[in-house]
Amino acid sequence: MMTEIEKLEQEYCAGKFKILESELTEFIKTHKESIKQLKDDELGNIKGIQASDELAIKLFILKSRSINPTKEIKIELDEIEKEVWYQGEKRQGQIDRNKIAEEWCKKHAAGWRDNWILGALLVFERDKQKFVNLLNS
Repeated sequence: MMTEIEKLEQEYCAGKFKILESELTEFIKTHKESIKQLKDDELGNIKGIQASDELAIKLFILKSRSINPTKEIKIELDEIEKEVWYQGEKRQGQIDRNKIAEEWCKKHAAGWRDNWILGALLVFERDKQKFVNLLNS
């Protein structure tokens, strides 16, 4: 059985998180000052922790819970449409789109968002020096 990290790595290798590279770049550029403030204000006040740019970026991603909400909602809607199509095939067209969407949201939305943020952290880890350099450019 695969661990969550192994699943994420597999999804990364399959290109699922490719879009996150450019989104993460824009996210860091847009929130550069807020990330630096988090590093100085919140992390700088914790005794025994050396606040690095890397740690500040990761924590800011986790605190934000979203890299690009508009894009993420669109991707989630695409996932819902896939489920609507699947259920339509399974039930030979007799479906309630709203009910399927509601069920998908109840069952999968929170997990999907968690997975997406973990994917962003994986993308960050794969090329962290590039992203840290963005913070300092």
